[in-house]
Amino acid sequence: MWWWRFNHDGPAFEPFGTGQLMVWLCLALACTGIILFQNYLRREPLARQTIKWLIISTFLLGQLALQLFYITNGIWNPRFSLPLKVSDLAWIAVVIMLITGSRFWTAFAFYAGTSSALLTIVFPDMERYGFPHFRFLHFFITHALIVAAVVYQVVVKRTFISFRSLFVVWGALNAAAVLAFLVNLYFDANYMYLMEKPASPSPYDFFGPWPYYLLTLQAIALTAFLSLYAGYRFILKKFLLF
Repeated sequence: MWWWRFNHDGPAFEPFGTGQLMVWLCLALACTGIILFQNYLRREPLARQTIKWLIISTFLLGQLALQLFYITNGIWNPRFSLPLKVSDLAWIAVVIMLITGSRFWTAFAFYAGTSSALLTIVFPDMERYGFPHFRFLHFFITHALIVAAVVYQVVVKRTFISFRSLFVVWGALNAAAVLAFLVNLYFDANYMYLMEKPASPSPYDFFGPWPYYLLTLQAIALTAFLSLYAGYRFILKKFLLF
């Protein structure tokens, strides 16, 4: 059962290898399918409920499995096991979004979730774990599902994303970063990469040394949010007139 062990003798992660490329392909197919079958999904409440609870169950069971992985391998530690990464905030936002239909949580999942998930899918911090290790599967399924769930909510449920919500989410993300920073100080942790850059090669390497890269991240986040909104408005005008 090397695929469940923390220290394993299985394959390491291969950047831009077959496993990662398959994740990109599956995500593209899922999003394309949602767009192509949006009218069917809008007409069929059973299909919508099935998708909704399948996504929610995948996130919740995935988090439970991740905690069990830490515990059974004897490595659970508040320095890295708490759900305080941006991706954790994103999947929690998606769950609340699907249950409540809240515009705020939809906007949070759209801006913070989609931008961080897409970046992480391209530049994952996954040196140790190749396909089909549990950590590889959990990591990529979680991040890809965040993107697919947001596409579903916007395309099928047609929840409106406002320009103003961009700044609300940016402020909320900074508030979460303050909380994560305090947790980092207490546990000597690195949630949201506030204390140091990821170990794996990533765009962070071009943002300057700590703490200056944190300021660069502010501009990068706003630029990413603006790009997402511009793409959203373009698609809205072309295909999804509310």
